[in-house]
Amino acid sequence: MPNNLNVTLNTSNPPTSLDVVDLNGLNVINESSVAQTITWSLSGNASGGTFVPLTNANPGFAWVGTAPPSSIFSGPTLNAAGNVLSITDLNNAPSTKGTWIYILRATVGGVVYQTIATTPKGTTTNPWVRNN
Repeated sequence: MPNNLNVTLNTSNPPTSLDVVDLNGLNVINESSVAQTITWSLSGNASGGTFVPLTNANPGFAWVGTAPPSSIFSGPTLNAAGNVLSITDLNNAPSTKGTWIYILRATVGGVVYQTIATTPKGTTTNPWVRNN
């Protein structure tokens, strides 16, 4: 089952940043023998934007702090329009469980915005993926 997360601009507090709408536990991935897709889509007031190219020095997706083992997640991919970013998550054993913080970057209206991510995880602004 895909886990589709919408990404909008949070303009309520300076600086303006990307906000991952992770309602109903879409960022929590339960154990499965089949790889599951996690997708981030620019929507709402960010819908006209594109994720920063993944080859950029500051790419559209990156892990913050300690990255997960490479056997758990695929590398990120972008759709042709650049407004949907996806990874696959193979959470199939106790060794694939954990919580990892990431950062997203996107260009909206000619300006690059990013999620607010700090490590260690200490605030609700940290976007994260948890394998249960």
